[in-house]
Amino acid sequence: MKKTIVLFVLFLLIGVGTYLFIKQAPDKGSSGKGWDTTLTVADTDQIHRIFVAKKTGTSYNLEKKEDGWYVNNKYLVRPAKIDYIFETLRRQRVKFIPTKGASENAVKSIASTGIKVETYDAEGNTVLNFYVGGMTNDERGTYMIREDSNQPLVMHIPGWEGGLRVRFWDDLENWRDRSVLRWNPDNIEYVKVDYPRNKSQSFEINKKADTYEVRPVYEVTAVAKKSADQDAVREYLKLYKSKISENFLNDFPGRDSISQLVPFCEITVKGKNAKDQTIRFFPEKVDMEYQMPNVPGRVLANKGSVERYYVSNSYGDFQLVQQLVFGNLFVPYGNFFK
Repeated sequence: MKKTIVLFVLFLLIGVGTYLFIKQAPDKGSSGKGWDTTLTVADTDQIHRIFVAKKTGTSYNLEKKEDGWYVNNKYLVRPAKIDYIFETLRRQRVKFIPTKGASENAVKSIASTGIKVETYDAEGNTVLNFYVGGMTNDERGTYMIREDSNQPLVMHIPGWEGGLRVRFWDDLENWRDRSVLRWNPDNIEYVKVDYPRNKSQSFEINKKADTYEVRPVYEVTAVAKKSADQDAVREYLKLYKSKISENFLNDFPGRDSISQLVPFCEITVKGKNAKDQTIRFFPEKVDMEYQMPNVPGRVLANKGSVERYYVSNSYGDFQLVQQLVFGNLFVPYGNFFK
């Protein structure tokens, strides 16, 4: 009888203790330091700098500035890449705590091939620092260890399968913003669109106070008798707000030889609070002839079907762009006159 009472009391204590533990544990997604949220940042808006380093010594620094995020204080970062990291920090959860043997192997792996992720707020205070290792055998979880812990955890994103390591580490050029043009239209003071083999269609736009003047680039073109349609000019300049390339081709073997050819089009942009920019467009099929229609208002095109252009940028990059994205920039001089 006494033995039964003792067992009853023991199970009662265990049950109460378990209940209290579960009751006190933070809910998933909270900012507490419970085991299920120790590697989660609920409020990623507080993060202003992310430093990622490999054990091999390679690293990169992502930092938030007034006009966006920069990598290594030099290149603008693709917004989608930053959003990808923030989504991971917000949503990653503990899948399970590995066994002792698996934990020991995870620690060894992280020590040799892991990456470290450091996050800081605007004042430079640490938000969350942790190490990222490899995937589990079933490739549905990723080993991670918080900087101030010695217990590896297997992390995952509920509803998504795959390793999380790739969300934090990538080649430098994959972090870079692929924009060829990213101008505030209101700050643009001068644009020149030059078609070297069709000089009569070339033009330049000059901002004069609150109005725009459109003139031909070459003397062979007669100056329009009418004033430029201001609405048409403003709508055209809005196209310079964001034009994105497919990718960078800075290591492309034919870069130098292509850059020495006569371009299909050369665009120069100048404005407030920005570095002057010149970009030159070369059809991907470089043996094509250039042809410009003389009908005002029509978009200029190359003879044949051109889908892509190589772009040589005065900022130092060589990129590949689509006619579908950039084609509306190639208009003739008469486009701005009713």
